Amino acid sequence: MSDPSITRQDVQGRAQVDALALAEPKEALKVARKICHPWYRCQSLTKVAEHWGSKSQRMAILIEALESAQLQPEINRIVTVSAWPLRLMASLEIDTTAAYLVQLVGQANEEPHGLRRADALFAVASRLENYPTLQALVAPSLTAALLQRHGGRVDRLIRFTVEILKDTIPESLSPLIAHHREGRKKQLLVASIGKESSETHTT
Repeated sequence: MSDPSITRQDVQGRAQVDALALAEPKEALKVARKICHPWYRCQSLTKVAEHWGSKSQRMAILIEALESAQLQPEINRIVTVSAWPLRLMASLEIDTTAAYLVQLVGQANEEPHGLRRADALFAVASRLENYPTLQALVAPSLTAALLQRHGGRVDRLIRFTVEILKDTIPESLSPLIAHHREGRKKQLLVASIGKESSETHTT
């Protein structure tokens, strides 16, 4: 991530949290809270919550992480880094996660740049691959963002999106596949989906 507001202290702080989180989580939490950059603080708070605390303590830290993410000036970065705490939160309280996710998808829909919007929504959907009910909250906006754009990066995101949604929300795939530019990569994509569908029906 290229961001001139990231300092050496931010990078060192996150590295320190990574080193402390397992053995000294309370100290890691202190360090995480002192990290100035919201992106790095969000990731570091999530790291602490992975290793320490009761359910209520972990939820509180994850909410703090999501609040840190909101301090960034760009919508796509807010949504993208929020994927870290959302993934862990989903394993603790699915309904609370859904509430935060709906808010974030709403924010993402306000991102004026279609590709950035798609990137951010994909980041969230990909980290919720074990939670189809949550992915279903993201898929319509992600699909809409991809269908608004064209180009190599969009095609790549379509292929990645098809991969993460094919088992959970297969009904969302047809418009994405149709939107992908014709060529060898699309042929391989269609073939892979067809093969997996055939194998599913024969087992």
